[in-house]
Amino acid sequence: MPRKKKRNSRDQALLTCLQHPLRQRLLGLYVEAKKKQSPRELADVTGEHLSKVSYHVRVLAENKAVKLVSTKPRRGSVEHFYKATRLVDEVPWGREALGLAASGE
Repeated sequence: MPRKKKRNSRDQALLTCLQHPLRQRLLGLYVEAKKKQSPRELADVTGEHLSKVSYHVRVLAENKAVKLVSTKPRRGSVEHFYKATRLVDEVPWGREALGLAASGE
């Protein structure tokens, strides 16, 4: 019986990130922006509820697609700012899966 080819951990992490349409959209926004953004800012852009966006950004962070780069006190709470990591560029099919141009184009 032929052995199944094992996916490497970066492939698996990106697949997890792409399993939900909102996560796909958020990851695309992070990669295209090339700057730090908070879930609040992304909720405004997408029109989705902040709690839903925050949850999906946490999943992206757990899978190392985005990383926490700063925090800022905001009205009795803390706003978290994330930036895209190189995960999408490290996986050969990453940019294509998000519908983004190849890096450097």
